[in-house]
Amino acid sequence: MKSWVTIAVLFGLFSALGCSDQYKGTLPPRDRLNYPIGLALHPDGRFLYVVNSNFDMSHREEVGGTVSVIDTETLQILPAVTPYIPSFGGYIKLNRDATRAYVTTRHANEVIVLDVAGQGQALSCLTPGGVRSSDPDTCRVGRVPDVQGGAVLGSDPFGLEVATITRTEANGDQTLIDLVNVSHLRGSQVTTIAFPNGEIGAASMRSAALVAGGNQIAVRPGSLDFYVAGRSTNQVVYFQPYVNPAGQVEAIVRRGAIALSNGIEAVDARGLAFGQSGRRLYVATRRPNTLHVIAIDPNNARHEIVSTISLGGRPSDVVVHSDANGDELVYVTGYNDGIIEVIDPRAGVLVDTIAVGSSPYQLVIDQSPDRCRYPGDSCRGYVSLFNDTGSAALRCDDVENGCGAVAVIDLDPASPTYHQVIAKIR
Repeated sequence: MKSWVTIAVLFGLFSALGCSDQYKGTLPPRDRLNYPIGLALHPDGRFLYVVNSNFDMSHREEVGGTVSVIDTETLQILPAVTPYIPSFGGYIKLNRDATRAYVTTRHANEVIVLDVAGQGQALSCLTPGGVRSSDPDTCRVGRVPDVQGGAVLGSDPFGLEVATITRTEANGDQTLIDLVNVSHLRGSQVTTIAFPNGEIGAASMRSAALVAGGNQIAVRPGSLDFYVAGRSTNQVVYFQPYVNPAGQVEAIVRRGAIALSNGIEAVDARGLAFGQSGRRLYVATRRPNTLHVIAIDPNNARHEIVSTISLGGRPSDVVVHSDANGDELVYVTGYNDGIIEVIDPRAGVLVDTIAVGSSPYQLVIDQSPDRCRYPGDSCRGYVSLFNDTGSAALRCDDVENGCGAVAVIDLDPASPTYHQVIAKIR
């Protein structure tokens, strides 16, 4: 009951604030999805965050997107606590303690820094005066520091991974530093932005030319090695940001690279994910449609492709999930075929196919300790359906005020609807 009281209070606060009058033109509706791409779940699994991209540019560019807050118990969008963001939003990631959400947006090449309410029930832009707002104006990071001559974030920021480190001062005080790592669809840069205690004004930033057309980034469990897959290369590159004792990022150190192909220069790598131990990396490519299984020896940094598995049309995201039976499975979204392919990585075979709807992009799976532990638990996955209309007879052009959906998938192996879509959110 307490959480719903908190939500009600926030509803009133956000409704009063709205969005600044500085923006002219149509604001996107906050009670529906609109070309959804990136997804993130609050750690307790209660709230889902969905990045809506305004891909068709039907709303004002500066604030044409939103990040929908969805209650996963009711499967309802909470519009009053859903903030606006610039158009062409990409991925969203939470920091370690789930107090900040970071979103890449390509409209003006920025990272948006959102405050997460204590129980995850609201996202907002926290202004310098401490006011929670749905207007992203004071939460946009495109230049660090934000003064003339400051370092500028590169073009088309898209992929995103966040790690949090701790710095201990001489007096014993501790500072939590969010390391926000960004890949860029255009050019060859990767970027690291350090936010001490999540504060925008104290941020520092460095970029380095490492990989062409970086699509997605993942951090290897138990390390600060970040792996980035590129659309316009045949390599996966891994790196570490160097953070000085003052908590500022000073450099990006290239640690190595993995060649996915000797014959194709641009394999169009998309999703990548690690197994729980960090000793297996799975990378999906579109040229050809393949899942590459890479064994990693952390003792000597050796990386070896141990198998390749054929996939369906245009794979997008890769998620590794240990189900309630203890089996580790790899889930790959197939954008062209409207499916998720389920692969047993030990046997190297496809074990199931889940029909989900039009253009599945990113998949997230509930990692809450209260779910997915035992057969019979309410374990779920959520996948963004970029241009799903709910009808094969309809196109997005035929749908007013938004297109796309999020499919809810049953992942309880004891359920009669295991590996089936049990609901769709629009």
